[in-house]
Amino acid sequence: MTTDSRILFVTRYFWPELIGSAPFTSDIAEWLAQHGRQTTVVSGLPYYPDTEVFPAYRNGHCPRETVGAVTVERLNSGAPRRPSALSRIVNEADFLLRGLAALATRRIDRHPVVLALCPSILSVTLGLAARQRNGVCIAIVHDIQSGLAERLGMGASRMGGLMRTVERAMLNKVDLVVVLSAEMKDQLRRIGVTAPIDIVPLWVDTDHIRPVEPVPHPAVKVLYSGNLGRKQGLGQVVAMAEQLAHRRPEIEIILRGNGNQAGEISAEIARRQLGNVRLAELQPNEALATALAAGDIHLVPQNPRTASFAVPSKVFNIMAVGRPFVATALPDSTLWRLQRLSGAFLCVPPDEPWSFAEAVLRLADDEQLRRELGRRGRKFVEQHYAKPVILGEFMSRVDALAANR
Repeated sequence: MTTDSRILFVTRYFWPELIGSAPFTSDIAEWLAQHGRQTTVVSGLPYYPDTEVFPAYRNGHCPRETVGAVTVERLNSGAPRRPSALSRIVNEADFLLRGLAALATRRIDRHPVVLALCPSILSVTLGLAARQRNGVCIAIVHDIQSGLAERLGMGASRMGGLMRTVERAMLNKVDLVVVLSAEMKDQLRRIGVTAPIDIVPLWVDTDHIRPVEPVPHPAVKVLYSGNLGRKQGLGQVVAMAEQLAHRRPEIEIILRGNGNQAGEISAEIARRQLGNVRLAELQPNEALATALAAGDIHLVPQNPRTASFAVPSKVFNIMAVGRPFVATALPDSTLWRLQRLSGAFLCVPPDEPWSFAEAVLRLADDEQLRRELGRRGRKFVEQHYAKPVILGEFMSRVDALAANR
């Protein structure tokens, strides 16, 4: 470890947000701080997945706070004004400008080691600006916006080309790029990123999230838990629920979460007159294991246009509590390959409500299969995705980079 153990983490998403990238970034920051690194997080005002800033942080409250052993500096940058790509980019530019102003006024010091979370390449830009001379900047890439634009059919547009140019330029200035999967690494190489790239997969806190014995119910409970957004492809769940409403109306489907599509989903459930589906609120992280264990079967739908190389972090938590799930994914995608490796869940092609319903019914009608898949999932995450293993190796890599500088 270097003499100067200070680390700055630039991330738009952080605690108290409960889903998306926030649990991931909060875990990293807490781990570094608990292991002797003086860790400061630069973030905005929390809002995700809602469209408004959380009440406790409105009106400039909590510009600086301590979360565990982590110091959090909050820039006065809130939620995008509209759910559009342009509004999101404007919001990310606002975060960048406020961050640069904080550096200029010395509210935030430049650091010898800086981590920066992307999908916003502008957060990486702020991370580079916050790096000391001869310091280290590491970009943690969860997604890239040019890749999203390409999957949405915008890749050939002027906007898509500009995104690729900016991403390539900024990522090639960092000392290390960290990605979640080999597929994401290949995507970056295709757009011309030549910086060193390491794969650091998602992890699960297997000490905190323990297997929970299923509780007998009069009927099987099927649970979706997470963001109610467009990227999640939740229309597939509604279409599948309609199939089950005709065939097995006693099976209860619960959509637990918040997001900008909640109203639209609720209206669609009402339009189809689905009495087997209900919406519920997300549970706090402290109750995560209990909340996940409430479902006999989990659902992990994905929009195939936006998730070709993504593995939602929730899948590892579901495995950790010993529950099976059904995912929609393109054949030979990252998620489908994970299914073959773990044997812990079922995959069906996207936008096939009948296949989706058949997979749910297969699990609903076979308690022994549910238990076996749950057992396999728990064993798989313990062996490959336990938090001490993944974050211990990541911290060693950070220390080695810093020492070489």
